[in-house]
Amino acid sequence: MLEVEIKAFIGSQFKTSVEKSAMQKGFVKGDALEETDLYFNGNDRNFMETDEALRLRICRNLTTNTSKTHITYKGPKLDDRSSTRKEYETAVEDFSVMESLLISLGYTKAFRVVKNRQIWTLIHAGDIPPVTLCVDSVAGLGEYVEFETLVNSEDEMQPAADRLLDMLDAFGIPRENLTGKSYLELLFLSNRNK
Repeated sequence: MLEVEIKAFIGSQFKTSVEKSAMQKGFVKGDALEETDLYFNGNDRNFMETDEALRLRICRNLTTNTSKTHITYKGPKLDDRSSTRKEYETAVEDFSVMESLLISLGYTKAFRVVKNRQIWTLIHAGDIPPVTLCVDSVAGLGEYVEFETLVNSEDEMQPAADRLLDMLDAFGIPRENLTGKSYLELLFLSNRNK
């Protein structure tokens, strides 16, 4: 499976209208999350330079008051219009044990990203996959939205990206606000420019 994703800056003043529009457009409000992502560099390469990411995430579900930890490898982006990547993710029992394991294997901590996320889901009929809308407040960056869907093959990427861009337009979010950069990249660039 491939995750097709588009991301846009909305700012705090537009956040409420995005959530109101989501309800009007048939999105179902899901869980509220607090996510802390710890990114690592490989012992022989800098993942930022290769457009890859190795992420250890602890996710606290604010709705259910439970926590989960995952490790994810994100491959290089597959196109310029969206942030489509191959991803491999699995659950991890203990965040600190996995962090120590990676450091023992020669990986180094590169960056930390903290965000609060409200999830919304639009279920389509037929064979069109669901769309997830994430309204994110990212520490050090501000408010963003992500529209995401899953596809089975690279042939399905462009039609899926077009559907997501149409949704962005329907929400009244200007395409100039789109970014192909991850939160990691945006924070890295923001800190480098200080």
